[in-house]
Amino acid sequence: MTSIPTGVAWRLYLRALAEAGLDVASVGAWIAAAELPPARRRLARGALAAVTVAVAIPGVRAIRADIAGRAEPVIPGARSGLPFVDAGIRLPAGEPAGGDASARRRALLAGAVVLATAGAVSVGVAAAGRRLERRWLARLARHGHPHPHRALGVRTAALYAVVVVPSRLLAVRKSAQADRRANVPGGADAATGTG
Repeated sequence: MTSIPTGVAWRLYLRALAEAGLDVASVGAWIAAAELPPARRRLARGALAAVTVAVAIPGVRAIRADIAGRAEPVIPGARSGLPFVDAGIRLPAGEPAGGDASARRRALLAGAVVLATAGAVSVGVAAAGRRLERRWLARLARHGHPHPHRALGVRTAALYAVVVVPSRLLAVRKSAQADRRANVPGGADAATGTG
């Protein structure tokens, strides 16, 4: 059985939870390895990177296959089980005739703004996370914790889990809803009951 009786594909959620769990564990283990002597730290972090890459390869392949599958032309009603009749009407593909240069410039500018904003947010979050890690580590050392890096790894992994797990589950939910809407005959209006 591949779905819960409500029709939700639970394998997608399990995969998202497993990937998030691996990410959380790798973040915690990476930080906890700082307590080891240099040779063992490099060995532990190298093994952690190898395991992460080995686990991520099938996911990357699945994403690439999914993207390649979506690149094929979509036939309306192909998965609905209803008969499909091709009326022979073809719409020209391409950009609109008027103002294609300005539309391209606007699209490039919008892409550059999104990329710059994403870069700035990523750098800000990384800097804030690193500052928080330093504060926690200093506090743990000041209070005489016997293994401050291990405790910091656990704290950081817990914080990372609070952020990552819900976002991954929401992404799976949105993807499943989009797939359901795409597979319903009549498009999004039929899936939502509007129109």
